[in-house]
This record gives sequence, structure tokens and C-alpha cells, in this order.
Amino acid sequence: MREKLLVAASLVIAVGLIAWGAGLFDSLGQWLLSLSGRPEVRDAFTDPGYGRVDAFILLLSVFVLSPFGAVLVVAALTIVLIVAGLLFEPILRTLHMPEWVSVPVVLAGSACWAWVASPLWLPQSLQVLGLVVRAWTVYFGSASPIPR
Repeated sequence: MREKLLVAASLVIAVGLIAWGAGLFDSLGQWLLSLSGRPEVRDAFTDPGYGRVDAFILLLSVFVLSPFGAVLVVAALTIVLIVAGLLFEPILRTLHMPEWVSVPVVLAGSACWAWVASPLWLPQSLQVLGLVVRAWTVYFGSASPIPR
């Protein structure tokens, strides 16, 4: 089992490196640059004395604190999905359906909820991503957020 996982990981890394070398991520880089050019983040980090320092502090904060935030989001999502599944199971029992049906129904419902609620979280997420790309380009002085 461990060997299969190692082979799969090596294959994914190799395909990613080949795609990167072939320039398949160039459109992603252009999209990220367009996010950093949005009006709400265009003027960020423009101070001549402390602009690079502010960009470095933002990059450091994002890359250090993001894993903790991701763990909290995954834990909260797991708890919400478990509670939703437990609340949905009695309905399935009254309809004489198997219990495993609750998993796809709850996941599909959660995906629909995320899509419907996307106006609440998507603009802020894109703004933060634009700020990170802007900080990257200011601090490292590169025109592309994806290094070559």
C-alpha cells in the first residue's frame, strides 16, 4: 500500500512539473495578475519606505497562519457534515432507504449551499488572494506570481 502511494505521489509530481515546464500554468499566472490589478488592491504596498516590509509581513502571516485556518475550516466542516448526516438519517429510516444514501445527499446539499452562499465568501476570498499576489509581486519584484 505504501509503495502504491509513493508511486502515485511521484506520478502526480512528475506530471505537475512537466505541465509547469510546458507553460500550462501561464493562464493561471495571468488570472492571478489580474486579481492583483483590481482597484481595491492595486494601491496596496505602494509606500516607498515600508511597502516591501508590509508585503513581507503579509506573506509571512498568510503562509504561517493559513495551515491553522485550513485545519479549523476542515474540522468545522466535518462537524457540520456529521451533524447534518445524523439529522438526515431518521428521514431515510422512515422512507425505508439505506443509511449510506445520507452521505451523497448531505454532500450534494453542502455543495449547493456553498454555491448559493458564494456571494458571501467569494469576493472576500478573491480580494485576499489578490492582496497576496500583490504582496508577492512587490516583495519579490517579479512580474509573474508563478516562478519559472
